Amino acid sequence: MRFAVFHWVMVLIVLWRFVLPLSIRRPLKWLLALFFVSIALFSSAATMFFGGLLSPELPRGVIVVKEAFEAFLLFTTGLVLAREVVIFFTVLAGRSGEKAHRAVQKDRRTAIGLAAAGAVLGGAALYGGIKVPDVARRTIYVPGLPEALSGFEFVQLSDTHVSALLTKTWAEGLVERVNSLNPKLVLITGDLVDGRVERRLEDIAPFGRIKAEFGVFGCDGNHEQYGEYERWKQIFADLGIRMLRNEHVALEVAGAKLVLAGVCDPMAARFGREMPDAAKAFAGAPDGADAVRILMAHQPKFFPRYREAANFALQLSGHTHGGQILGMDRVVAIMNGNFVRGLYRTDPAKLPGKDAQMYVHPGSGLWNGFAVRMGAPSEIALIRLERAPAEKTAA
Repeated sequence: MRFAVFHWVMVLIVLWRFVLPLSIRRPLKWLLALFFVSIALFSSAATMFFGGLLSPELPRGVIVVKEAFEAFLLFTTGLVLAREVVIFFTVLAGRSGEKAHRAVQKDRRTAIGLAAAGAVLGGAALYGGIKVPDVARRTIYVPGLPEALSGFEFVQLSDTHVSALLTKTWAEGLVERVNSLNPKLVLITGDLVDGRVERRLEDIAPFGRIKAEFGVFGCDGNHEQYGEYERWKQIFADLGIRMLRNEHVALEVAGAKLVLAGVCDPMAARFGREMPDAAKAFAGAPDGADAVRILMAHQPKFFPRYREAANFALQLSGHTHGGQILGMDRVVAIMNGNFVRGLYRTDPAKLPGKDAQMYVHPGSGLWNGFAVRMGAPSEIALIRLERAPAEKTAA
């Protein structure tokens, strides 16, 4: 419902500040207005009648067209607002407001240029949102890392959101790219799939072909809570993905211990399921000079709370999708404890003696209700652990 309102607000802005001032014939103006209204109607209908906001069940081609029009509307609205800012400052500078309005609001050539720019930006953002992600190599320096684990590499995936948009073909491309890295370990930090088991079983099947020497592990995201939770638990297990829910596993790597833990997602509260408990997740886990502890927690905003409750060196999170669009990412950061993408450290003033780092993955996919990215690309994170002094962070 919130996104439907968002679309209608954008349509009203475009109608008021873009369509109505144009110096074109009235029938053309009405057709243009109808076009923008149709975008919002299409989006609202998809949400209300075809599977809901989280997983609209439409043919992929229809979803791509829907998302393309919505991307066009989004960027056109942004450009219209930017144009209004130009007019405002022109008037403040003492120039003729009427002249500025004629030049940038009523002129058809200006309107065509603005619409073309909206289409180009929207198309580029849609492509960035639905393409198979590229590999991003990250090095994280962990103080006190056991020598045997220095140089250890693993893959982190997050927010794959396999859906009617990111289908089996997309999943196959993702898995092929992951396997080409010959990873020792693959970790998936939540939001694996959107939709009912019957709809998504074929689309998620390629995840069963991920190859990793030490296995594939994951943790729940908020989207895991919305669907057929118990059935998906079994499907993930059948695919060879071990989901860690307030529990851990200790892997033996060249004589050192790599402790992986995962917490449940806070959205579990809405459904009466187990809440995240970092202390429980690490209970009884190795914790010495020959061990390093990694926590998987889908939502990053609870990082300080988890570190206060349990000892670990690195948290891996997702959820934010990196903000998806440069500029909008600042708003997303505020909603997520000022974490949005990249590497963060605990604040020594707030958590003295409890140093830890967190890598917030920008997402490998995205949900098909807002399928655009610009300036915040998706990724397959290939993370390399290196031993380093405490003051060193990451590359």
